Amino acid sequence: MRVTTRVTELSDVRWSEVSDSELPGVLRQLEELSRRLDAINASGAAEAATRAESAGRSVTSAATRLGNDLGLTAGQCRSRIDAGRREGTPAMEAHRQGRITAAQERAIGEAVAELPEGTSEDARRDFSHHLTELAEFGASVRALTMAAARELAEADPGRLERLEEEQQRRRELRAHRAGLDGLASVGITCEPRLQALLAAVIARFGAPGQCIGFTADPTANPTAAAVNDPAADAATGDTADSAAGEPDTPDVSAADDTRTAGQRAYDALCHVLALGLSVEPAATRGVAAIVVRLTPEQLDAVESGEQGDLSETDAGTQLTAAQAVSLAGRRSWFVSALRDGREELRRIDIDRVRNRRLASAIQRLVLYTAHGGCTHPACERPAASCQAHHVTDWAAGGPTTVPNLALACPIHHGWVGSGPNSWRTEPDPVRPGKPRWIPPGTPARAA
Repeated sequence: MRVTTRVTELSDVRWSEVSDSELPGVLRQLEELSRRLDAINASGAAEAATRAESAGRSVTSAATRLGNDLGLTAGQCRSRIDAGRREGTPAMEAHRQGRITAAQERAIGEAVAELPEGTSEDARRDFSHHLTELAEFGASVRALTMAAARELAEADPGRLERLEEEQQRRRELRAHRAGLDGLASVGITCEPRLQALLAAVIARFGAPGQCIGFTADPTANPTAAAVNDPAADAATGDTADSAAGEPDTPDVSAADDTRTAGQRAYDALCHVLALGLSVEPAATRGVAAIVVRLTPEQLDAVESGEQGDLSETDAGTQLTAAQAVSLAGRRSWFVSALRDGREELRRIDIDRVRNRRLASAIQRLVLYTAHGGCTHPACERPAASCQAHHVTDWAAGGPTTVPNLALACPIHHGWVGSGPNSWRTEPDPVRPGKPRWIPPGTPARAA
């Protein structure tokens, strides 16, 4: 059978001849076509696996052989086989029509497979249909996974307890003997609490220019040593900021930081292991804390010995309320409680230092607790990946106080400016702490 398509014609397309008005539509069509081809590939891979099983071979061997033929890994082929065997589900139908991506379909398929034994086919299809609708409305893979986790917990009351028992059983850290080169490998199977701790450490201390003192020669870069010196921070009051800082403050050492992301994460972990997690009220960088948004009902459940439903840290790690509370230990927390749909925050006297442009560590903690993530309406970046943004610009007289600060991820923070193509923010009296994001070209509202 000869498969003929018009896809080969795309190699001859001259993009320079496509007009500005046509380009977005053409790219949308190509994206839809790419998704449909992924679904067709998955069906073909599933057929190849079925024929291999009929010949007495296993799915694993079929995936390996298919990978050799296609130049893919066995894991990639196995994912295609599994997707193709979900043919007929609402998610796969949407994938075939190009409405959702392969990653979204895979997340939905994995979620449906987690439904309790004995769940009816109608219930499985309804679950898949619901998640597919979320995907079609633009939910990311992460958002789909979180929504599925919550619904699975509701459908199976004992699921969270079983999961936590399994997590505790499988948690493991293995440090292997160092070789002649002095290097040793470490293998870790993380349960959610360690995931949350690692995410917090990397977000706070793993940015370029931070913790350079843990490289082989900490004296090679005197500027880097100053950046990591708390005394220098306190003396100058104007240091380079962390991932939660403001991007318009240049970090002279960051420009020269040639470490990989993995190396920065390693040095951040060394920093925390050596110094411990701490929060200095006057510090402007390196907020070393984990923020979890919990409801009063979740806290009540934990106190009564239950798991307390699922919660999420400011870095996006999902864990039960009981696991979140156990993380606190003897450390102080800022708690954002929701009562009757309204958020309650205690007022903390954190605005004593006037004429400070950079947000303090405590101010950042309050922002993490209040917002949960980037305040731009189309963004899902968690709080730990965000920066402190002045709703009314500092240069225009906006103070560095919690009411005038909001979280913004580096991308959306970079959109804000005074130019004709820039976004702007303004306070929203209806939602204190959540600014209005005004697109470019929108006229200013009358005072």
